[in-house]
Amino acid sequence: MKVGFASLDITPPLGSEVPGGFLKNRLYDVHDPLHVKAAVFQSGQEKVALVQVDALSIKASIVKMGRKIASELSGIPPGNIMVAATHTHRGGPVVDWTAGFSEKIIKNSENPELISKLLETTPAPDPKYLSMLAEKIGSAVSLANRRMKEAVCSVGVGKEETVSFNRRFWMKNGKQMTHPGKGNPDIVKPAGPVDPDVGVLSVWTRNGEFMGCIVNFACHGTTMNYPGFSADWPYYLELTIKGVMGEESTVLFLNGACGDVTQVNNLSLREKEFGEKWARRVGQKVGAEALKVISEAEPGEFTPVNSVHKYIEIEKRKVTPDRLRRALDYVAAKGPSDDGWVFARDIILLNEIYKFESRVKCEIQAIQVGPAVYISNPAELFCELGLEIKRSSPFPYTFVVELANGCIGYVPTEEAMGPSGGGYEARMGLHSFLVPEAGRMIVEASLDLLKKLKPGTVPHEPKIAEPEEPWSYGAVGPEEV
Repeated sequence: MKVGFASLDITPPLGSEVPGGFLKNRLYDVHDPLHVKAAVFQSGQEKVALVQVDALSIKASIVKMGRKIASELSGIPPGNIMVAATHTHRGGPVVDWTAGFSEKIIKNSENPELISKLLETTPAPDPKYLSMLAEKIGSAVSLANRRMKEAVCSVGVGKEETVSFNRRFWMKNGKQMTHPGKGNPDIVKPAGPVDPDVGVLSVWTRNGEFMGCIVNFACHGTTMNYPGFSADWPYYLELTIKGVMGEESTVLFLNGACGDVTQVNNLSLREKEFGEKWARRVGQKVGAEALKVISEAEPGEFTPVNSVHKYIEIEKRKVTPDRLRRALDYVAAKGPSDDGWVFARDIILLNEIYKFESRVKCEIQAIQVGPAVYISNPAELFCELGLEIKRSSPFPYTFVVELANGCIGYVPTEEAMGPSGGGYEARMGLHSFLVPEAGRMIVEASLDLLKKLKPGTVPHEPKIAEPEEPWSYGAVGPEEV
């Protein structure tokens, strides 16, 4: 078996847009650099690559370009490369809220002046940055491929149960609500679970030198409020692991199903969990648990390596005429400073986009490394759906990866989108626009894909062939006690 790692800087120019909000916002400082990181695994003639991108999300078109460049440079098939965004809300200008239809909807709209004004308020991608990002994805995979060494791997799962919390709650009125506020007396109970698993796949050279690892944990990248670009709490995860295992090692982070999970504990009256203090706390705690897994898991040969993927099509929700009329009235009466105005804007734009795209293509991919499998989707997937995939997987180590190979917005459970549901993630907008059964479709497609792969053997600690003789010193017989 051979494995290689690589890391490249993708920090955008100062003054670039950051797409982690409803309206345009620019950053003029850097807290910590953003990166593309890649790990390439080879067993026999088969090669696969896992890629981390420090970004809010990643466009499918950029993944396609990056895969093409990587394949041309390394020979790795495009379908064997998984590219996932970490979901930091302090990343570069990558999000296209209108799915590339801006010019078309202006040209074909009955009210192009209004549509133009609305589009001016949405975060926009930077074409130069996107082009650079595709090149860096391809280059990182190529470098990792060139740097491969004979290696062994280990895998394990720890638990960190104190830093992530479901942000949705059942309220006394029988409805669900997102972030109802700390100590809200109308809170009944959380409306969904969390996933405390800290999954770690570690890589070592044949002589025992630590090369790097891939960490999987489910939590939004929303701790950092520093006015500059940042990888958010995964930056401190990396520092924690490298501080013990070596500065030359590489740490990849692949986010789990955290569509409704953040670092904010609404059931606690402690201070709000934002800022560098909390970024450090989350990163160090997850990192400390990852170090435990690294120290305890037994290295061995991880075979086979494989990749399979499939595409499914998911319909979008259609804007009703009445809802469109109300949105038009609201936009005319209010301005961008009003929260409701943002959602009304989104309804109008979604109605225009639907004319050109009534469904989305959703890539489901599974990359196997021996007994471990990474199963990805391009959604902000609710935690409950990710846990369902894990429970039903035939693999002993299953790591769900969201926001991979594209972005199709929030995918809640059907209950969250039902009559008693509600909350930000389910509310129709540029962030959430698919039909309620989208989550079910992703779970079923993921499990169908996992059935096509056969798990490899989990390494175990070697056992001695014969019972040992008592040591000549320190062995105490019953008569001596």
